[in-house]
Amino acid sequence: MVLLHAAKGMEWQAPPKGTSLKTLGEAEAMGFILIRGEFQKRQFRLTQLGFDHVDRDRKRLAARRSVD
Repeated sequence: MVLLHAAKGMEWQAPPKGTSLKTLGEAEAMGFILIRGEFQKRQFRLTQLGFDHVDRDRKRLAARRSVD
């Protein structure tokens, strides 16, 4: 989830520092992101599914904060 929440929209971007290849691979396998490039030049972007998932999660978190 941290990877998805760190994304800035649906544009190609470098993954956050410390993101493992395993994390990227799992998010890609679940259909949340697309990956391009290799090694130091690796980039990712959210798919529509990933964008929708992050949007729902942010709304859920905001609703939780407003209740407290």
